[in-house]
Amino acid sequence: MEETFRRSLYSELDDIDYGIVRALQENARLPFTTIAKELGVTEKTVRMRVQQMQDEGVLSLVGIVNPVKAGLNVQSFIQVAVEANKLDDVVATLNEIVEVRLIVLTTGDYQLIIQILVRNYEELAQFLMNKLNKVPGVTRVNVINELKILKSKYKFIR
Repeated sequence: MEETFRRSLYSELDDIDYGIVRALQENARLPFTTIAKELGVTEKTVRMRVQQMQDEGVLSLVGIVNPVKAGLNVQSFIQVAVEANKLDDVVATLNEIVEVRLIVLTTGDYQLIIQILVRNYEELAQFLMNKLNKVPGVTRVNVINELKILKSKYKFIR
């Protein structure tokens, strides 16, 4: 049953790719020789598969920064309503704002949800007044502050 579920959920990954991804999501610094030994393939196979998955955008090996440890103590999701025919312009502007970490197109009354990271509530206020509220095409916002992260999952493969 578990195998059937995995196959349907990750149908683009064969058994070797799946094994590589499982190993790397546990420890992205795991040597390819160790992964190869566990999977019964050569180190070259693992290296080539990782490169292929990276080239295809299936796999990214990145360091994850803890925002709080980096001094970014206020994290907010902001719903953004956008004027008709201004969506592309608003997204382009938001892409240039350093505090904006994530931009998501959504359904409903707000076309976008953005996530921002700032050091404190004063910086949040400055961001809202001096940046977001000055973006042409933004008609309404709803700020949702994160109080506590209860789950943060980077493991997508079981």
